[in-house]
Amino acid sequence: MADFRKVTEKFYVAPQITADDVKLAAEQGFKSLIMNRPSGETPDQPATETLVAQAEAEGLTFAHIPIQGPPEVEDVRKTLSELETAGDNKVLAFCRSGTRSITLWAFAQAASGKMDVADILQHSEAAGYNLTGMAPALEHLSTTS
Repeated sequence: MADFRKVTEKFYVAPQITADDVKLAAEQGFKSLIMNRPSGETPDQPATETLVAQAEAEGLTFAHIPIQGPPEVEDVRKTLSELETAGDNKVLAFCRSGTRSITLWAFAQAASGKMDVADILQHSEAAGYNLTGMAPALEHLSTTS
């Protein structure tokens, strides 16, 4: 069963989704999916190709920005680009637990200056993710970008 966690009106994160969850996302008005998990990271993970095919069948865009460990600058740029391209459309980002997805969103928000760090942390916490340990990195990004 899908666990779409609202971060903002237009951005949600989720633990690993299935092809059925892609259908549900389309039914719930999502227009874009962002996968932050490397393909084949674990044997129980749905095949990326299956998720992409289902997204295409549902008319959703699908971006694959896989990360392992802390986000790289290029991953943050790609995430920001995907969010800007989505505009006012609903976006669902996912990985194994949702943590990589919320982290990339937080870094993208800080780097863009669109949201202050306190708001980023508050939105993340409301979605069930405690990013307070990342506050110094977020502050740094928000002042250097």
